Amino acid sequence: MKQTKLFIVILTICSVAIWSSCSSIRYPAGQSISALAYQIWEFSQGHPDGFTLDISTMTEPTSGISVGYAETQNCHSRKQLKKVVRHALKHDGIVGGWFNSDDSLYYFDSDHLFPEDSLIPALRFAKQNGQYSVFILSKGETISVE
Repeated sequence: MKQTKLFIVILTICSVAIWSSCSSIRYPAGQSISALAYQIWEFSQGHPDGFTLDISTMTEPTSGISVGYAETQNCHSRKQLKKVVRHALKHDGIVGGWFNSDDSLYYFDSDHLFPEDSLIPALRFAKQNGQYSVFILSKGETISVE
Protein backbone atom coordinates (compact mmCIF):
# COMPACT_ATOMS: atom_id res chain seq x y z
CA MET A 1 0.00 0.00 0.00
CA LYS A 2 2.85 2.39 0.89
CA GLN A 3 4.50 1.68 -2.45
CA THR A 4 1.27 2.51 -4.31
CA LYS A 5 0.89 5.84 -2.46
CA LEU A 6 4.55 6.67 -3.09
CA PHE A 7 4.13 5.82 -6.78
CA ILE A 8 1.06 8.08 -7.02
CA VAL A 9 2.90 10.96 -5.32
CA ILE A 10 5.90 10.58 -7.64
CA LEU A 11 3.65 10.27 -10.69
CA THR A 12 1.74 13.40 -9.65
CA ILE A 13 4.92 15.42 -9.13
CA CYS A 14 6.41 14.24 -12.42
CA SER A 15 3.17 14.90 -14.31
CA VAL A 16 3.01 18.46 -12.99
CA ALA A 17 6.64 19.06 -13.95
CA ILE A 18 6.13 17.62 -17.44
CA TRP A 19 2.86 19.49 -17.97
CA SER A 20 4.32 22.82 -16.91
CA SER A 21 7.34 22.42 -19.17
CA CYS A 22 5.19 21.34 -22.11
CA SER A 23 2.57 24.02 -21.66
CA SER A 24 4.93 26.98 -21.43
CA ILE A 25 6.10 28.51 -24.67
CA ARG A 26 9.86 28.51 -25.05
CA TYR A 27 11.48 31.65 -26.40
CA PRO A 28 15.12 32.30 -27.31
CA ALA A 29 17.39 31.30 -24.45
CA GLY A 30 14.26 30.12 -22.58
CA GLN A 31 13.10 33.68 -21.94
CA SER A 32 9.59 35.08 -21.75
CA ILE A 33 8.42 38.01 -23.87
CA SER A 34 8.82 40.29 -20.85
CA ALA A 35 12.38 39.10 -20.23
CA LEU A 36 13.31 39.55 -23.90
CA ALA A 37 11.74 43.02 -23.97
CA TYR A 38 13.72 43.97 -20.86
CA GLN A 39 16.95 42.67 -22.38
CA ILE A 40 16.32 44.57 -25.63
CA TRP A 41 15.45 47.72 -23.66
CA GLU A 42 18.74 47.45 -21.79
CA PHE A 43 20.58 46.86 -25.07
CA SER A 44 18.98 49.99 -26.56
CA GLN A 45 20.28 52.09 -23.68
CA GLY A 46 23.82 51.35 -24.87
CA HIS A 47 22.93 52.09 -28.50
CA PRO A 48 21.39 55.57 -28.45
CA ASP A 49 21.61 56.07 -32.23
CA GLY A 50 20.04 52.74 -33.12
CA PHE A 51 20.53 49.02 -33.58
CA THR A 52 19.31 45.90 -35.36
CA LEU A 53 19.22 42.77 -33.24
CA ASP A 54 18.60 39.09 -33.97
CA ILE A 55 16.70 38.17 -30.82
CA SER A 56 17.29 34.43 -31.19
CA THR A 57 21.02 34.98 -30.64
CA MET A 58 20.99 38.54 -29.19
CA THR A 59 23.58 39.53 -31.81
CA GLU A 60 23.66 42.34 -34.34
CA PRO A 61 23.56 41.19 -37.97
CA THR A 62 26.36 42.80 -39.98
CA SER A 63 24.70 42.64 -43.38
CA GLY A 64 21.25 42.88 -44.88
CA ILE A 65 18.61 45.51 -45.51
CA SER A 66 16.45 46.11 -42.47
CA VAL A 67 12.83 47.13 -43.04
CA GLY A 68 10.19 47.66 -40.35
CA TYR A 69 6.78 46.03 -40.32
CA ALA A 70 3.74 48.34 -40.25
CA GLU A 71 2.23 46.39 -37.31
CA THR A 72 4.93 47.62 -34.97
CA GLN A 73 5.22 51.25 -36.02
CA ASN A 74 5.13 53.96 -33.37
CA CYS A 75 6.33 51.81 -30.48
CA HIS A 76 8.38 54.02 -28.18
CA SER A 77 8.09 52.76 -24.64
CA ARG A 78 9.37 49.79 -22.72
CA LYS A 79 5.77 48.55 -22.42
CA GLN A 80 5.23 48.80 -26.19
CA LEU A 81 8.43 46.85 -26.75
CA LYS A 82 6.57 43.68 -25.71
CA LYS A 83 4.33 44.10 -28.78
CA VAL A 84 7.44 44.40 -30.96
CA VAL A 85 9.03 41.30 -29.42
CA ARG A 86 5.81 39.30 -29.78
CA HIS A 87 5.61 40.24 -33.47
CA ALA A 88 9.30 39.53 -34.08
CA LEU A 89 8.99 36.07 -32.53
CA LYS A 90 6.17 35.25 -34.95
CA HIS A 91 8.02 36.61 -37.97
CA ASP A 92 11.74 37.16 -38.61
CA GLY A 93 13.13 37.43 -35.07
CA ILE A 94 14.66 40.82 -35.81
CA VAL A 95 14.11 43.91 -33.64
CA GLY A 96 15.33 47.34 -34.59
CA GLY A 97 15.59 50.55 -32.68
CA TRP A 98 16.49 54.04 -33.81
CA PHE A 99 16.39 57.60 -32.58
CA ASN A 100 14.32 60.10 -34.55
CA SER A 101 15.84 63.54 -34.08
CA ASP A 102 12.75 65.19 -35.61
CA ASP A 103 10.50 64.24 -32.70
CA SER A 104 13.16 63.19 -30.14
CA LEU A 105 11.62 59.73 -29.77
CA TYR A 106 13.33 56.35 -29.83
CA TYR A 107 11.43 53.95 -32.09
CA PHE A 108 11.32 50.14 -31.77
CA ASP A 109 10.06 47.86 -34.50
CA SER A 110 9.96 44.29 -35.69
CA ASP A 111 11.99 44.12 -38.88
CA HIS A 112 12.31 41.98 -41.97
CA LEU A 113 15.91 41.50 -43.08
CA PHE A 114 16.48 41.33 -46.84
CA PRO A 115 19.76 40.25 -48.48
CA GLU A 116 21.79 43.30 -49.53
CA ASP A 117 21.38 42.49 -53.21
CA SER A 118 17.58 42.83 -52.83
CA LEU A 119 17.15 46.59 -52.63
CA ILE A 120 14.15 46.73 -54.99
CA PRO A 121 12.12 44.11 -53.05
CA ALA A 122 13.15 45.78 -49.77
CA LEU A 123 11.95 49.19 -51.00
CA ARG A 124 8.70 47.62 -52.23
CA PHE A 125 8.16 45.95 -48.84
CA ALA A 126 8.95 49.23 -47.09
CA LYS A 127 6.41 51.11 -49.18
CA GLN A 128 3.75 48.42 -48.53
CA ASN A 129 4.45 48.77 -44.79
CA GLY A 130 4.30 52.56 -44.72
CA GLN A 131 8.02 53.01 -44.08
CA TYR A 132 9.94 56.11 -45.15
CA SER A 133 13.27 54.35 -45.49
CA VAL A 134 15.28 51.13 -45.31
CA PHE A 135 18.63 50.63 -43.61
CA ILE A 136 21.62 48.84 -45.17
CA LEU A 137 23.46 47.31 -42.24
CA SER A 138 26.93 46.78 -43.75
CA LYS A 139 27.11 50.39 -44.93
CA GLY A 140 25.23 52.04 -42.09
CA GLU A 141 23.25 53.77 -44.81
CA THR A 142 19.60 54.86 -44.83
CA ILE A 143 17.87 54.76 -48.22
CA SER A 144 14.67 56.76 -48.68
CA VAL A 145 11.67 54.91 -50.11
CA GLU A 146 10.69 57.83 -52.36
